[in-house]
Amino acid sequence: MKRPVVKIQTISVYISTTLVLLLLGIMGLLFVGGQSVSERVKESFKMTLVIDDKTDEAAISKLRTVIDSKEYVQESKYISKEQALEEEKKSLGHDPMELLGYNPYEAQIEITLKNDFTETGKMAEIEQELKKRYKSISEIIYHKNNIDTVNNNINKIALMLLTLLILLTVISWSLIGNLVRLSIYSKRFLLHTMKLVGATWGFIRKPFLLNNMCIGLVSGIIANTILGIGVYLLQGEAYDIASLLPMDKLVLVGLAVVVFGIIICTLCAFLSVTRFLRMRNNDLYFI
Repeated sequence: MKRPVVKIQTISVYISTTLVLLLLGIMGLLFVGGQSVSERVKESFKMTLVIDDKTDEAAISKLRTVIDSKEYVQESKYISKEQALEEEKKSLGHDPMELLGYNPYEAQIEITLKNDFTETGKMAEIEQELKKRYKSISEIIYHKNNIDTVNNNINKIALMLLTLLILLTVISWSLIGNLVRLSIYSKRFLLHTMKLVGATWGFIRKPFLLNNMCIGLVSGIIANTILGIGVYLLQGEAYDIASLLPMDKLVLVGLAVVVFGIIICTLCAFLSVTRFLRMRNNDLYFI
């Protein structure tokens, strides 16, 4: 009659550990998705370099080549006076040249900055450098207030997600630790008996450590399998959302789930077995 009880207890430990690791993995995916959203938003930050009318096409082409070589530039786009006029025609619904008699727009180089350079302080430094070194740039336009607002909101969301992830990690540690301790609790008299017959503590610990290491590994693999199926289904139903989860970061989350499961199960088993081994026989009846 004991074997079914042991099997049910073992299965319940596997299921409970898997659910905890699955929840931790989901939170990890949310954190990764939040980082991807942040990167995409920052990629929308652009600086527009307005080129002086006296600059010829050859000089503009050379300037763009130099700009593209800068460490902070992700990509650039050249907009000629004619293209700028056409865009304004579509935007305004009429031709400004009919009213003014000339093209009021200037050629522009629109640059997209790398994520590390999208703070207003760094953008101001870039602005000063470009204006000082390249006289053909008459004006640099970017929305400082909007960038500050967006960066502040992104930082707040990132801090909130990180706090939740840390909190969930602590809770997961506590839940899995309790599960492991309960599974070893029923064998506390067996541990004491082995100690009485002369078995070393290392010999007694070994099977418990290996068993719980296996629990952490298998539970982590099952949790990752469920997460993988979820991401696969998400790609079919909501590709835009799934695209926020790049493969390299998915692999890191999966590895973190498995490693966390192995470490917490093994460490809790070590601490629990050591605790029972240190107790006297009479004390085992009162815990």
